[in-house]
Order: sequence, then C-alpha cells, then structure tokens
Amino acid sequence: MAWDCVERRVASLFRQLGFIVCDHPLPFLVFPLLFTAAMGVGLLHLNPLSDAVYLFTPVGAQSKMERMSIHEKWPLTDNNYIPGRAVTQSREIQVTALARNDSNILESKFANAVYQLDKYIQTRVRVLHDGHYYSYKNLCLQYKNGGCPSNKHVHILSDLYNHGFNITYPYFRFGSEGGYIGSSLGGVTVMKGENETDILASAKAWFMIYHLKFHPEEMSYISGEWELELGRMLTEYPEDPYISITYFHSQTLADELKRNADTLVPRFVISFTLLIVFSTICSLCFIDGSFYIDWVLSKPILSILGVFNAGIAILTGIGCLSLMGMPYNDIVGVMPFLVVAVGTDNMFLMVAAVRRTSRTHTVHERMGECMADAAVSILITSSTDVLSFGVGTITTIPAVQIFCVYTGVALFFAFVYQITFFAACLALAMKHEAAGRNSFFFVESVPIEKKKSQSTLQRIFNLGSVTDHSASNDVKQPLTARFFGEWYAPVLMHPVVRLIAMVWFVIYLLGASYGCSRIKEGLEPVNLLVEDSYAIPHYRLLEKYFWKYGQQVQIVINNAPDLRNHTSRDRVHAMVLDFATSKHAIGMESVQFWLFEMERYYQKELQVQIIDSSFYGLLQHFLASKTNNPLAEDIYWGSMPDDENGTMVQSFRFIVGMKDLVTTMDQTDATMSFREVATRWPEFNVTTFMPIWMFTDQYVIIIPNTVQNIIIALLVMIVIAVLFIPQPMCSLWVALACASIDFGVIGYMTLWGVNLDAISMITIIMSIGFSVDYSAHIAYGYVVSTRDTAAGRVQEALSALGWPLFQGGMSTIIAVSVLADIPAYMIVTFFKTVVLSISLGLLHGLVFLPVLLSIFVRGCCIIPSTPHGHHSAQKIEKQMKVATITGTPVHLNTVAPLRASSPISFPHRFEYTDESPTVHNRSKTSMKSEHLD
Repeated sequence: MAWDCVERRVASLFRQLGFIVCDHPLPFLVFPLLFTAAMGVGLLHLNPLSDAVYLFTPVGAQSKMERMSIHEKWPLTDNNYIPGRAVTQSREIQVTALARNDSNILESKFANAVYQLDKYIQTRVRVLHDGHYYSYKNLCLQYKNGGCPSNKHVHILSDLYNHGFNITYPYFRFGSEGGYIGSSLGGVTVMKGENETDILASAKAWFMIYHLKFHPEEMSYISGEWELELGRMLTEYPEDPYISITYFHSQTLADELKRNADTLVPRFVISFTLLIVFSTICSLCFIDGSFYIDWVLSKPILSILGVFNAGIAILTGIGCLSLMGMPYNDIVGVMPFLVVAVGTDNMFLMVAAVRRTSRTHTVHERMGECMADAAVSILITSSTDVLSFGVGTITTIPAVQIFCVYTGVALFFAFVYQITFFAACLALAMKHEAAGRNSFFFVESVPIEKKKSQSTLQRIFNLGSVTDHSASNDVKQPLTARFFGEWYAPVLMHPVVRLIAMVWFVIYLLGASYGCSRIKEGLEPVNLLVEDSYAIPHYRLLEKYFWKYGQQVQIVINNAPDLRNHTSRDRVHAMVLDFATSKHAIGMESVQFWLFEMERYYQKELQVQIIDSSFYGLLQHFLASKTNNPLAEDIYWGSMPDDENGTMVQSFRFIVGMKDLVTTMDQTDATMSFREVATRWPEFNVTTFMPIWMFTDQYVIIIPNTVQNIIIALLVMIVIAVLFIPQPMCSLWVALACASIDFGVIGYMTLWGVNLDAISMITIIMSIGFSVDYSAHIAYGYVVSTRDTAAGRVQEALSALGWPLFQGGMSTIIAVSVLADIPAYMIVTFFKTVVLSISLGLLHGLVFLPVLLSIFVRGCCIIPSTPHGHHSAQKIEKQMKVATITGTPVHLNTVAPLRASSPISFPHRFEYTDESPTVHNRSKTSMKSEHLD
C-alpha cells in the first residue's frame, strides 16, 4: 500500500511553493509585514479579563449553579447585607489582627489595639471623587438602614471576656440575643462549662470584614478606590506593639495577576536577545581545517530574521484575536516565550535543510528541495503543536481555554510566516551565497585560497568558501552530525549501554509512577500571587487559624415542604441533624436556623406550643418580634397553592459551621461530603455553597480534564503520524513514546513541587505536541533507514536528527530559562513543566526510543530494501522521502545495498514529484559508494 500518498503530495506542493518564493520573494516579504502592522492595531483594543474566580473555575461548575440559587432568592443589595450570608466577594476587604508573641487577643490591651485599628479604618481612610470625600460609612453595605456593621461583635465580646462573662463557642448567646463567632475568632482554645458546653478560654486572632457597595457602576468604582486606599494606608499603618495586621481585598488577585504579567515584559526582551545570540552562534560555519568563519555559508542575519519571524507571528496572533473580541488574560503573557522558541526551532530546520542541498544546484532548485525537505517536517511539528492546543480549548477552565486559543493561533501564524516571510529571506540569503557574498556585510567575500595574502581583519570577517562545480554533490557535512553518527550512536548501541539504558528507563517509569501517586490537584488562590505579595501572609494566617475550625456553609432547601405539617418539620429537623453531624461539620451547636430560633422563642421564652395550622402566621409574628430581624433574610416566601392571598415558605436556608478545611484535599472532601448529604434528601432539592466551593470544583475536574485532553491529543497525534509517516506501525511507537513523556511530566512535576492545576495543565497539553517532535522523527528515521542492522538504522537516524533535536530543545530551554527566578508560582510552574517536557522529550528521542526500537523493532515494520539494478530509482525515491520528513541528507551514494568501491555512473538527476521520479539530463559523473554497515 502507498502509505506515503499524503506526504508525497504535500512535499510536492511545498516544492512548488519554494520555486515561487525564490522567483518572487518581494510579495512574501512585504505582505506578512503589512498584515502584521494591520493586526497590530488590535493591541490597542485588548479586552483584558482579570476576574480570577471566573478564569480559574470551571464553566458550568456546580458551585456556580449553587451560588446562583442563592443570588436569585436573596440578591445582595446595599440594604439587606448580613455578615456571613454574602456569597459574593465583590468589593470585600478582609482584615486580620493577630496578637503578637502568641498572646491572647481577647485581653484588654490587645482588644484596645484591635479597636483602634477598626476605628482607623472606618474614619481615617477616605477617597476623593468628583469633589466629595467618601469614607467607610458612605460606602458600606447595611441592613435595613441600620448603619454599617462595623465589627461591633469584636468590641462587645472583648468587653464581656474582660468582665468575666462566660462566652459559649462557637455560638454565643447573651439573653435573647446571640450570634455565631466561630468564623471571626482564630486560634481558639476552649474549656468545658455546664452541660459540657464549650466556653471560650483564649484566642489568637480576629477576622474582620468590610463590605462595600458595588452597584451602580460609579459607586463600585469609588468603592474600588477606597479598597486600594485602605491597602496603602494599612501598609503605612504604624507598627503596633500588640498586634500584626494582614489584609486582602476583591482586587488583590487581579492586581497580582497583572504584577505577574508585568514582570514578563523585560524577561521576554532578555529571552528574545538570548535566542538571537544562540541562533546566530548556531548559524556559523567554519572553514575546514581551521577556526576561520565561512562568511558565505554562515547565516547570522538570517538567524536574526528567523527569531524576528516568530516575533511578528506573536503580534499578529494577539492582534487578530483582540480585533475578533477574544478576551485577553494576563496568563497569556507567558505565551510569547513558547512561540518564539518554536519559531526558532523551525528556523533551524529550514537552515539545516538548505545546507543539505548541493551548492552546485541553482538557487531555484535548492529552494524547492529545501521547502520539500523542511516544510513538511515543520508542518508535522506545527500541526501537532497547534492541534494539541486546539484540544486544550475543550477544557472547562476559561484561563486554559484563552491561553490555548492565543497560543494555537500564534503558532499557526508562526508556521505561515515560516513558509512565506522567512522562506523569502532564505531565498535572498541563498542568492547572496550563490554570488559568493559575505552574509553579514553583503560584500564580495575573499576565497579561501587567497587567505594567506589577506589582512587579519579580512581573514576573520570576510573569508568564504567557493562552490566546487567539479563535484555533483557539494554538501558540507557538519561536525555535529558526525559526532552523533560516528561516536554517540555506536556507544549507545553497545550491549552494555543498551542494558543500562533499559534499567534507567524502568527506574524512570517507577519514579514517574511514584510522583503520579502523590499528585496534588488544584490551583490554590495563594498560588496566583507573587511571592512578595502582601496577601500571602493573609492566606497563611487563614490556613493556620481560621480554616481549621469555624467556616460556614449555607444550605438551601429550594423545595420547602408544607411546614404546617408536623411530620414535615420533623423531616427538616432530621435533615439538619444529618448535615450537622457530617464529616466536616462542627455539630448542632454551630447551626444557625430560623426554625430553631422560632421554636426556642415560643417554647422557652413565651412557653406556648406552635399550632400547626397557624405556623406561617406564627413565623411572621416571630420575625416581627425583633426590629430588623436578620433571620428574615433566610426565608423566601411564595403563594399558597390553595389560597392566592396566603403566603408560605417556598425556600429557606440555614448555616452550619465547618472544620478541617486547611488543605486542598480537605476542601475538596468537604465539598463532596456536603453535596453527598444533600443527595440523601431529594424531596427538598438541597444545594450547599460557600465561596471556597468555586475553587474546589476546579480541584475535582482537573484530573478528568487532563486525562481527557491527553487521550484526545494522543489520538490526534497518531492520526497525524499515520498521514505523514509512510508506515502505520510507527504510529504505535510514536504514541507509546508520547504517553511515556506525558506520564513522566505529570509524575516528576509533582516531585518538583508542582500541583496538577490550570497552569500545569497548559504545559502538559503543550508537552504532547512537543513529544511528537522528538519521537516521530526518530521512529521514522529508524524505519526508513537503508541499513541492514538495527544498530546501523539507529546510527543513520541519529546522524541526521540528533543535532537538530538537541538544538531545538536547547533553544526552548533558553527561551524559558529567564523565568526561573521570577518569584511567582504561576510563572515558575510554567518554567518547570516546559523544562520537564523538553528534557524528557530529548531523553526519549536521543536515548530511550533508539534503544527500544533497536530491541523490539527488528523487521516487523521496516521498509524492505528493494533489489538493486532496475529498481534504483525507487531506492533513491525512498531516500528522498527520508529528507522530506526527517531532514536526513540525500546522498546519491548512500543507496543500499551496493558493494563498496564499485563505480556507478549517474547520467541523470532525479526530481521527486507526485507520481514518480522525473529524469532530467545532466552531465555524467562518476562516484563511489560508501560502506553502509
């Protein structure tokens, strides 16, 4: 079967494109630049999206539906705010006060310091807007015009404590009044009182909230300015001898994401410069037998243009998507590092391909051969990279979707510009080479034969080789190819070395398995911060003192039963008990429920029994018994089905205190635990919610999304391999190598301290595309090799591919190395996973895969050698396919099997086309074949 039908036609198309670009380079130079300038306008219309909760929580997450259920029934306005009931953190400021020296913050001197801090925040922090000063009392959310909440409980409890009153914990009751204090005090110790009740003994920290108006838009803007001003003033707050302060506000995560992005701009300039230097050094060729640079064959300017080519692709991609209205996220700031590295790799492929063409050919012919050779290889790598990021867009995390779209589009433009703009630059460089001109100064170079008569400057900066027209195949074999073919490959194929390699491969898999067993899922909010952020101490203090005990979860009964029925109320009691005694609940003492308060009011205070038929009337009387009773906000009224004028409770909510929420695993377990309890009561249609649910939903889906993306991407990679590699069995080895690389990336990134989260998922997706680059070329080069032995096939494949693979990997590592010391988890995670992807890809491509192929693939999927004689054209055709896919040099004297030293005349030049080799007359040249064993 002709498995090469796709590859053959694609190579022919690119050959024709090479001819066109060579003959008419100007349009291919001008149009990409004009298009980039046009798309660059989009940079002025970026649509930044900085809502961290939206970006890093799954689309359609259950927590979003649960939060919406509360919003619909109890929308938060500036006149119905109750601390502890809000489910939005818009314009919310959190402040903690921690007693110094591990002291008791309830003692009077510490309590007074907290009081002074609260007074300072409420009275001294002001912002000027439109000629008016706004302080906390002008901006705070209130309940029934009752004034700002102002953290009165902090001062009341401290006074009671210092006057010797017993304060029950976590729910405090004083006469007929009471309130939940479990979420406000941290580091609590208790002692047992009467009836085994917990009495507050001491505490380490207070947690205070200042919630501001966020509607209408102008008021939200003013509140935002007040948040920022509060942050500035707390930074300048005089150091208190009794308390230390931390704070966090609704703009913190967005500001920190922007800080992450701002640190990337100067680093990208450094990365861009390093790649230019690296590619320029790699472009230098030396005159045989000396250290003088061959300025005709060297291509420093072309290398710089290759990096520039990737830069304009980045600008075009970002500008184009911005003009189309695509949101921009600050995490996209790491995308240029990746795209410029890939673009540089592609540049290396094309420059290497043109060096493998014979200098005796015309520029027109060389350009066609180069494009047929390198462009197909670039098409494979670009298509795998673009499609792997395309697969990433199906994930449900918006930040990942946005990053994958921007990166995929930028990589697409990098490929388009590679075969147009850079190809035109390459054609012009080849014309200068054919004319014997200096590739840097563009003057006529001095031939090597005349170097002795030239000045030192001329010998250093203007020597150049001359085409040997007496040879039919003037191709210069680089030293790196000889290193991999003549030294590295024979050592690798030694039986002892192969055994050691297999032992290390097993050790590698065991290490990856151990790492995968210790995966930590989820992107914690603290990991979005820069390491020197003011908010990190705040998060750490919450973890230490507040998330262990006391947080609250809202439980909503969307389908309330008829509460006039005593049996229905008993069912509600049983349901509340079920929640209160679940794994992460504190117990019945932490429950805040209007029904319990109502029963207590009638049965203990009024000492009357609740009449079932009058239940709703009694409930309304209870709610009206206190001025501005906040429990009224826990009930959603509706019409009675049997009485249009009557009202009944349609939905309601209650609050339960929680414990053990310190780690992401604890938080995920708590989410699943409460939701599982909710499913036991289907007749009530129960939903549960607390703000941390938004992030735990990400923790839950991160592994299924990652596995889904890996499987789909691997299948796509196999399809591409089947289409472009003319041997179907190779697809199996490509898939196994890709799977091994991804398995190693996931396992070893865990051991390197990286969570499996939205950031690492991006680079895992990327690693799939990169792993194909390393595995497909080596596998194909091995399969189509003309050598008779497995060791010979490995030697031939590594000779052609070893240095390009290593060069491409190094350029990518150089591009991201500038990110290694940025003090931000998000950026360092990107650096670590990219380095892992590239390092493991190189390890497989240069060590594990060649050894595995030499052991397990010894004929089952090898293209058989055709007999010599009248089938020599077919042999040459197969050799030319090697060049098309892998970049292997085409030498007419490497067609096997031929006896050494037998003279062969080639009166014709073979040109590979769609159907068959086309024969062109050419001068007869006598050559000798080489040993191929």
